[in-house]
Amino acid sequence: FSSIVGTNTTYLSNAVNNYFGCNFKQLLNKYRVEYAKSLLLEGTYSASSLFRKCGFASQSVFYAAFHKIVGASPLQFLYKAPSGHRKRFKVLL
Repeated sequence: FSSIVGTNTTYLSNAVNNYFGCNFKQLLNKYRVEYAKSLLLEGTYSASSLFRKCGFASQSVFYAAFHKIVGASPLQFLYKAPSGHRKRFKVLL
Protein backbone atom coordinates (compact mmCIF):
# COMPACT_ATOMS: atom_id res chain seq x y z
CA PHE A 1 0.00 0.00 0.00
CA SER A 2 2.84 2.40 0.77
CA SER A 3 4.12 2.19 -2.81
CA ILE A 4 0.69 3.26 -4.08
CA VAL A 5 0.89 6.49 -2.10
CA GLY A 6 4.56 6.95 -2.98
CA THR A 7 6.23 6.48 0.40
CA ASN A 8 7.87 3.76 2.47
CA THR A 9 6.12 1.48 4.95
CA THR A 10 7.79 2.98 8.03
CA TYR A 11 6.68 6.51 7.19
CA LEU A 12 3.14 5.38 6.38
CA SER A 13 2.93 3.30 9.55
CA ASN A 14 4.07 6.24 11.69
CA ALA A 15 1.64 8.59 9.94
CA VAL A 16 -1.29 6.22 10.57
CA ASN A 17 -0.25 5.74 14.20
CA ASN A 18 0.10 9.48 14.81
CA TYR A 19 -3.07 10.56 13.01
CA PHE A 20 -5.47 7.77 13.99
CA GLY A 21 -3.91 6.60 17.26
CA CYS A 22 -3.76 2.97 16.16
CA ASN A 23 -1.87 0.78 13.73
CA PHE A 24 -2.98 0.09 10.17
CA LYS A 25 -4.53 -3.31 10.97
CA GLN A 26 -6.57 -1.84 13.81
CA LEU A 27 -7.70 1.03 11.59
CA LEU A 28 -8.74 -1.37 8.85
CA ASN A 29 -10.67 -3.49 11.34
CA LYS A 30 -12.48 -0.39 12.64
CA TYR A 31 -13.68 0.43 9.13
CA ARG A 32 -14.62 -3.19 8.49
CA VAL A 33 -16.63 -3.37 11.71
CA GLU A 34 -18.41 -0.08 10.96
CA TYR A 35 -19.36 -1.50 7.57
CA ALA A 36 -20.54 -4.71 9.26
CA LYS A 37 -22.69 -2.70 11.68
CA SER A 38 -24.39 -0.87 8.82
CA LEU A 39 -25.06 -4.14 6.98
CA LEU A 40 -26.44 -5.74 10.14
CA LEU A 41 -28.82 -2.84 10.65
CA GLU A 42 -29.96 -3.04 7.02
CA GLY A 43 -30.73 -6.71 7.48
CA THR A 44 -28.99 -7.53 4.21
CA TYR A 45 -26.74 -10.26 5.60
CA SER A 46 -26.93 -12.70 8.45
CA ALA A 47 -24.41 -12.30 11.25
CA SER A 48 -22.78 -15.59 10.28
CA SER A 49 -22.19 -14.69 6.63
CA LEU A 50 -21.15 -11.10 7.17
CA PHE A 51 -17.45 -11.70 7.78
CA ARG A 52 -16.71 -12.45 4.12
CA LYS A 53 -18.51 -9.34 2.88
CA CYS A 54 -16.51 -7.18 5.28
CA GLY A 55 -13.09 -8.59 4.38
CA PHE A 56 -12.37 -10.80 7.37
CA ALA A 57 -10.55 -14.11 6.85
CA SER A 58 -12.81 -16.12 9.15
CA GLN A 59 -15.92 -15.84 11.26
CA SER A 60 -13.93 -16.18 14.49
CA VAL A 61 -11.58 -13.31 13.55
CA PHE A 62 -14.61 -11.19 12.63
CA TYR A 63 -16.40 -11.92 15.92
CA ALA A 64 -13.24 -11.16 17.94
CA ALA A 65 -12.66 -7.84 16.14
CA PHE A 66 -16.34 -6.89 16.37
CA HIS A 67 -16.45 -7.59 20.10
CA LYS A 68 -13.19 -5.74 20.73
CA ILE A 69 -14.36 -2.63 18.86
CA VAL A 70 -18.08 -2.58 19.70
CA GLY A 71 -17.98 -4.25 23.11
CA ALA A 72 -20.65 -6.73 22.07
CA SER A 73 -21.18 -9.58 19.65
CA PRO A 74 -23.01 -8.88 16.38
CA LEU A 75 -26.16 -10.45 17.83
CA GLN A 76 -25.94 -8.39 21.03
CA PHE A 77 -25.38 -5.27 18.92
CA LEU A 78 -28.58 -5.98 16.98
CA TYR A 79 -30.60 -6.60 20.13
CA LYS A 80 -29.39 -3.29 21.59
CA ALA A 81 -30.04 -1.30 18.40
CA PRO A 82 -33.22 0.78 18.44
CA SER A 83 -35.88 -0.93 16.34
CA GLY A 84 -36.16 2.13 14.11
CA HIS A 85 -32.58 1.59 12.99
CA ARG A 86 -33.24 -1.97 11.82
CA LYS A 87 -34.93 -2.52 8.48
CA ARG A 88 -35.19 -6.28 8.84
CA PHE A 89 -34.00 -8.40 11.71
CA LYS A 90 -32.31 -11.47 10.27
CA VAL A 91 -29.99 -13.43 12.51
CA LEU A 92 -28.79 -16.82 11.46
CA LEU A 93 -25.92 -17.97 13.64
